[in-house]
Amino acid sequence: MSDHWDIYFCSIEDNFASILLDMGVWNEVDKSQYSLGMGIRIPIKNPGESGTPASDEAELINELEDMLTQSLGHLAVNVGRMTTNGIREIYYYFSSPFDLDTLAREIFYKQHYYDIVVFNMEENTPWEFYFEFLYPDKYQLQHMGNRSVVDSLSESGDTLEEARRVDHWLHFNSDSQRKTFENRVRTMGFNVELDRTDDGNEYVVQIYRNDFVDLHSINEVTDLLVDLSKEFDGRYDGWETMVIK
Repeated sequence: MSDHWDIYFCSIEDNFASILLDMGVWNEVDKSQYSLGMGIRIPIKNPGESGTPASDEAELINELEDMLTQSLGHLAVNVGRMTTNGIREIYYYFSSPFDLDTLAREIFYKQHYYDIVVFNMEENTPWEFYFEFLYPDKYQLQHMGNRSVVDSLSESGDTLEEARRVDHWLHFNSDSQRKTFENRVRTMGFNVELDRTDDGNEYVVQIYRNDFVDLHSINEVTDLLVDLSKEFDGRYDGWETMVIK
């Protein structure tokens, strides 16, 4: 397992979902060796309105998950988990066939009476479930980065209540696409701070606008810029702002 675990939130079948994922494991293990995907479905006994467990039960389930993962050792890699609609699912890739049901019931059922279900991940290509279902899309990836910046602002004493200048960076493959993008965002209230060519022959654009930086507000702004950058054959590269106390 890698040290790059992160969490994101989404909606699955109109239900709130929390996905905790090892973002770097795919680059650190031999995927051809760990190719057998299996999961454990755990019914939460007392889910809250969001479908996730209360703190005491969450702590217990997390402890049991850690016990299971430690018991498996090098037989499997734990790649993530999902919690939604009163269900927790934990996902592993195994190096060889293994009786996961017996071990998981020993840990989850014998003492705590969680009536678990063990299932195989049906995949057409190696690690398809990890990349196609668990791994965040481009918007979710950016939201994860947004949350990190917003948390840093809050930790610095920012109340997030005031709008302020927010600077964004984007990269484009052609000068014509860059210019067309700049013309479009100017109609949306953005100002162009600079544009230049970087060492990789990409065209770099820095734009700014006054916006609120609470997580909901900044997610809406970055979703817009992610879409616009793709429309003009470019890519969005993040944002920064000042701390206001």
